[in-house]
Amino acid sequence: MPGLYILPSSWLLNATPETVWETVASPEMSWPRWWPGCTLQDLATDPGADTADPTSQLLATTVRLRFRAALGYDLSITIQPTAAVRPRIIEFDAGGDLAGTGRIRLFPVAAATTGNAPGGAAQTRMDIDWRVRPTRRWMRLLTPVARPAFTAAHSLLMRQGERGLRRELAQATRRGLPNKVRTPGE
Repeated sequence: MPGLYILPSSWLLNATPETVWETVASPEMSWPRWWPGCTLQDLATDPGADTADPTSQLLATTVRLRFRAALGYDLSITIQPTAAVRPRIIEFDAGGDLAGTGRIRLFPVAAATTGNAPGGAAQTRMDIDWRVRPTRRWMRLLTPVARPAFTAAHSLLMRQGERGLRRELAQATRRGLPNKVRTPGE
């Protein structure tokens, strides 16, 4: 389909799926804290949400984030989770400058199979899949010729997110909190 971008990424993280989930699925939206070039524009939770259940709270949360692309433009993206199975999968609708769907899946990886985890610790493969179309007129017009540049900018942005999440998870582990990420006020 013209204009449709299918953008898969896979990150290998030195943490359990539960630990990764606590960071990426936080209803408080910690992404701007650890993802370079990401800023929080708006965070809203349905007032009728069950705040005692983190998964219900996540599903009742809508967040608008701004991402700074390497090519010098900003993208404002609204993310509304539509399904979540703790600690394995989050599916969401995307709106704003990119409209479509996304999915984050977490898979445990045995440390012996990768050799990358320090001290034989558990690892998680996080697969992120976006299926989006640009809604900004200039991006739609340039897609036929600029698709490789837009895709490269997306890849760079995702690598920055992966590095930031690795740092965040390492800091949480050093603080002795493998299953909870502290907010800056804690």
